[in-house]
Amino acid sequence: MVFHKIRKEDLEFNESLGQGTFTKIFKGIRKELGDYGLMHQTEVVMKVLDQAHRNYSESFFEAASMMTQLSYKHLILNYGVCVCGEENIMVQEFVKFGSLDTYLKKNKNSVNILWKLEVAKQLAQAMNFLEEKHLVHGNVCAKNVLLIREDDWKAGNPPFIKLSDPGISITVLPKEILVERIPWVPPECLTDPANLSLAADKWSFGTTLWEICSGGEKPLASLDNTKKILFYEDQYQLPAPKWIELANLITSCMDYEPTFRPTFRAVIRDLHSLFTPDYELIVDSDILPNRTVGAGWSSGGFDSQEPAQFEERHLIFLQQLGKGNFGSVEMCRYDPLQDNTGEVVAVKKLQHGTAEHIRDFEREIEILKSLQHENIVKYKGVCYSAGRRNLRLIMEYLPFGSLRDYLMKNRERIDHKKLVHYSSQICKVLPSTQCVKLFLRSTAPHFLPSVSRQGMEYLSTKRYIHRDLATRNILVESESRVKIGDFGLTKVLPQDKEYYMVKEPGESPIFWSELLGFLVFLHRPSWPPLLTSVHHCCRYAPESLTESKFSVASDVWSFGVVLYELFTHSDRNSSPPTGTCQHTPVFMSMMGNDKQGQLIVYHLIELLKSGSRLPPPLGCPTEMHEIMEQCWDKDPFLRPSFKELALSIDLFRENKEF
Repeated sequence: MVFHKIRKEDLEFNESLGQGTFTKIFKGIRKELGDYGLMHQTEVVMKVLDQAHRNYSESFFEAASMMTQLSYKHLILNYGVCVCGEENIMVQEFVKFGSLDTYLKKNKNSVNILWKLEVAKQLAQAMNFLEEKHLVHGNVCAKNVLLIREDDWKAGNPPFIKLSDPGISITVLPKEILVERIPWVPPECLTDPANLSLAADKWSFGTTLWEICSGGEKPLASLDNTKKILFYEDQYQLPAPKWIELANLITSCMDYEPTFRPTFRAVIRDLHSLFTPDYELIVDSDILPNRTVGAGWSSGGFDSQEPAQFEERHLIFLQQLGKGNFGSVEMCRYDPLQDNTGEVVAVKKLQHGTAEHIRDFEREIEILKSLQHENIVKYKGVCYSAGRRNLRLIMEYLPFGSLRDYLMKNRERIDHKKLVHYSSQICKVLPSTQCVKLFLRSTAPHFLPSVSRQGMEYLSTKRYIHRDLATRNILVESESRVKIGDFGLTKVLPQDKEYYMVKEPGESPIFWSELLGFLVFLHRPSWPPLLTSVHHCCRYAPESLTESKFSVASDVWSFGVVLYELFTHSDRNSSPPTGTCQHTPVFMSMMGNDKQGQLIVYHLIELLKSGSRLPPPLGCPTEMHEIMEQCWDKDPFLRPSFKELALSIDLFRENKEF
């Protein structure tokens, strides 16, 4: 392999340009000392091989080596590679207008037939250059074609493109990635990837020509992998343009018999023949794919649409929003037009992509996808990595972050009126089922008709229990609206059950180390309160702690703790009670100061069963603390339903003068 080596200190990383299948892509500067001591600075693109894909480093360097040794006007200029520790970086010329497919989508109303034919001809010339040197590219597609110059026909300047490097060779990729790349990967390479020949580039060129004609649209985008394989097995063709000569060219390039595909010299000749005075009689719609005549396209059931899928390459990382033991949430811009106009979204991904974690994550996504409510964070779609080995959840981005942090930062601005308002919103999105015995106040039925049922009964129709209700899992959209934003531990109640029993340790949301940490704090009040706060251990109902039983009633208990968090503004100094609070010695005296370790855990559970509860938050309205205490009834059947809670909260809000 031959390539120029570039030092890391000669490279300056600037903004992210997104990511490829196996690389992260950055715009940057290459610094180079020239004659007379002058420092030259060149804009470059840096492709950094993801460390998770280091096993492909040899193929990565082979692609860099091939491009370094080639010099042709329609091939991207490769400056060299940088190897620094575990980082492998390919350094290329910067291309102002980005990938061809993105440009076509962005400018679909201004790009005409002549423009598309010119670009197709230039790509064919690049492929002919490689064919004459008996070099196989192996990854020809519109996203690997880069636009160097826009057109200026008045000045006699047509658009100008360059073909980028092939990246990781399909000869070393797993089959699931090859199937995802149908219809760019030719059929013969699907069964035998080592059978990568010049004929493969001709098939891929035919697919790319189809992309150009369709304005950058992805062919077969709505098909899953099983249907893509069937597409090849039954030897279907992509929908053909109405322009017969152009349709014939695409079909000849995508012949299922590799030896029947034309040379690129013949392709150039056929494209030239389209540049006749007659092309002016062709309208734009004549080169668009005709979906009414594609063999098997509609009649064969290949037109079904999948939920929104986001392309990994268009996700631009902006900053990390949070990180836990199993996953992280990032703020990204989804920028398919590559012009910084894309929507800012929240992206949740797993830290460790084990099969079990992915299954749990997929269940969470299915739950969120099924929920549409003004107080639930909006599901946007999903993003799969190559081979669907990693999965990301795309949600709306809420700039104010978690309710817990928002309460702490804005304590002086958030009065009781707002806290009650948040309480009502959270309550009304949670379920109401028959498993919780009605416990209405005597005045409640009189007010029942005036209460909105849409939110209160929303989750009940789907029989969901949340199991992890807390202000850290509630997001703030604005000063007047909050949204539940995490359903990672949510379960669906079976039709014949009104509770869910945890059978495996990993299924429980309860972290016993947090519980023990709180109790150690009670026993050693001089220790920092950062060990944990009381709501971490008291968040779960006694039956959840002792029997691993979760139900709507246990969610009601957790809602009571959320109310406590709200009216303490999530102040860690208020939870657990310390110092002068009279409840601390009561807890310890009731428990016994001589208790240690697991005995402390046992005695706390006994205290909860006996009725010991969190004290009223300072300044909390009596009515709201009474609601908390109702939520914390030791008998699950005596806790109010969420319907009743919403009624009580709204009743208090209507009658209270704030």
